[in-house]
Amino acid sequence: MTPSSTDVARFLDADHHGPEVTIHGVDALDAAGSEELAFCVYDDPEYVRDSDAGAIVCPPSIGPIDGRTLLFATDPKLAFVKATQEFFVEDREETTIHPTATVHEDATVGERTVIGPHVHVGERVEIGDGCTVRAGATLGTAGFGFARAGSGELYRQIHQGRVRIADNVEIGPNTSVDRAVFDETVIERGAKLSGQVHVAHQVRIGADTTVAYNSGFSGGATVGERATIHPHVAVATDVSIGDDAEVGMNAGVLEDVPDGTTVVGTPARPINPSHQ
Repeated sequence: MTPSSTDVARFLDADHHGPEVTIHGVDALDAAGSEELAFCVYDDPEYVRDSDAGAIVCPPSIGPIDGRTLLFATDPKLAFVKATQEFFVEDREETTIHPTATVHEDATVGERTVIGPHVHVGERVEIGDGCTVRAGATLGTAGFGFARAGSGELYRQIHQGRVRIADNVEIGPNTSVDRAVFDETVIERGAKLSGQVHVAHQVRIGADTTVAYNSGFSGGATVGERATIHPHVAVATDVSIGDDAEVGMNAGVLEDVPDGTTVVGTPARPINPSHQ
């Protein structure tokens, strides 16, 4: 089905202004053509006037413009992403595992999950439905745990726990998730991890949390739901980051972060006025 702008507006429960147009695809605001959908987050109507897009999802503050097809939404980017998923992205129907990937016979992989090139899924790993594991990711290797003798010699800690990846999780390229010592390492439903992220043994990443590239979580760290972890963040052992918290780029998190708090710097400190 090729949607019309009216179809998209109805799906988004957005106000439709201007002529109805047929939409064949999506593109950026400055690149979209007359049969494509774009979005604009700016209040300045000149951004809309300068675009050749056939239909534009934009803030209501833009107001109607003669001859332009506009779909008014309070969060244009979110509305655009939802419309893209609904009308222009095919639903997965089956699980696919790239021929170069290795999946241990003890591991389980859910329905409609994609395992990319050169991924390694080790023993005692459970991956849920609708997940994406991108190229080079490693799930379920033994964690980095040792005991040091008085002589300085290191003895490896056993890691006989599990890794559990819940439904609709994305694991970025070259990301590693270690299995736990005795319990489990968990990535909760809907969490999204970027590339080159490291999740150590017994870490728990909460539902709908985003973790940007090159961040690392030491053993036993926990992150709540809907948290935002920016690039190059380091989280110390057994530290807890709360629900809806935000951790700024390059932060070193050495102490617990309360719910809804934004922290920056090393050692990380709150910047929310209520926590200063």
